[in-house]
Amino acid sequence: MQKIKEFFLKIYCWICKIAIVAGMRVIFRPKIRYTNKAALKEYRKKPAIFIVNHTTLYDGIVMFSVLNKYKANILIAKDWYEKKAFKTILEGNRTIPLDRNGLDTNWVRASVKAVKKGESICIFPEGHRSKIDTLDTFKSGFTLLAQMTGTPIIPVYLSGEYSKFIGKRKQILFGEPMTLTSTTNGMAADYLEAESERFRQHMLGMEKQSEKIFGKKRIAKAEVQHT
Repeated sequence: MQKIKEFFLKIYCWICKIAIVAGMRVIFRPKIRYTNKAALKEYRKKPAIFIVNHTTLYDGIVMFSVLNKYKANILIAKDWYEKKAFKTILEGNRTIPLDRNGLDTNWVRASVKAVKKGESICIFPEGHRSKIDTLDTFKSGFTLLAQMTGTPIIPVYLSGEYSKFIGKRKQILFGEPMTLTSTTNGMAADYLEAESERFRQHMLGMEKQSEKIFGKKRIAKAEVQHT
């Protein structure tokens, strides 16, 4: 009886995943661009750490949809797992709970395990939805994970608004894979924090690039590749 229950639970979670992946594409119609699309193709079969700026409540579910082909596990605030309506769906799909209010290391172990299975990780390094007009300070969890696993980091910049079905479209710009500057500095906090800031500065550059790509300034077609 238990096996039958687990079987139908897997079917239910699979149906929910398909509905979310397709639904987010239809409802929000994200406009996706790449600085180098070819450079990301190999990460459909091997792990990467996607870091994404956090703009609204919808970011997590939209990135779940967009990153589905990369087998990405989305780090989600533990609060959502405590809501009965979402708990089963979240646990049955590629998500990892993160306690933002405590010294949580469980997400690190879960992320390392996922990477060893060949799956990717998606992290919002600001740790919360930004309340300022630019990127907030990056927490160093993603650089710690990259140092532990040797996994490349792919920056993703979100801009624009979420409008349902019609109107403005959310804009998503994928950067090229990057690596840490050193593999010999171990887990030194100062080093990991400095690396986190380096990635933040890189994404500030992507912010300006995004403004050009999505229409505020004209650029040559060679600078951007469409999905």
